[in-house]
Amino acid sequence: MAAAAVALAAATGGWLAVGADDRLVRWTNVLAAALAAVLLAAGLALRRPTVVLLAVLVLGAGYATALAIDGGPLDGRAPVVAAALFAVAELGHWSLELRDTVADEAGAHLRRIGLLSALALGSLAVGSGLLAVVDAGGGVRFEALGAVAAVAALAIVVVATRRRPR
Repeated sequence: MAAAAVALAAATGGWLAVGADDRLVRWTNVLAAALAAVLLAAGLALRRPTVVLLAVLVLGAGYATALAIDGGPLDGRAPVVAAALFAVAELGHWSLELRDTVADEAGAHLRRIGLLSALALGSLAVGSGLLAVVDAGGGVRFEALGAVAAVAALAIVVVATRRRPR
């Protein structure tokens, strides 16, 4: 799971870099991808769960740079980025949980993979739906709805990635 988290972090930042029009945005996302991958790999090797959050924040900062410089009124990549950041955080924390000495019951890994996939696809669907609504209607009310949805999505990620006591 650790390798999957690191690979997804690097791929997300690389995808943002490839899609950038501005040279500064491109290099910012290349550096963000490299830094996030190194942070994540080191943090997971050292069993530091807070580094997972730092890696996601670094990738988010690279995306924020792209939005600030290249961004128009709406960015169609937002739902994909949100789903990818969610998956990076979940895979990173899951890899830390797998190091515990308590073994999971048979089939637990497959159920969790299914749940993570469903949650990532669900966030992609909700984000795409919100983009479609905002694009169709526009206006300040929909912008406020988008801001509330972004805060709610962040809250869901924080709650979902919080390590649960056993």
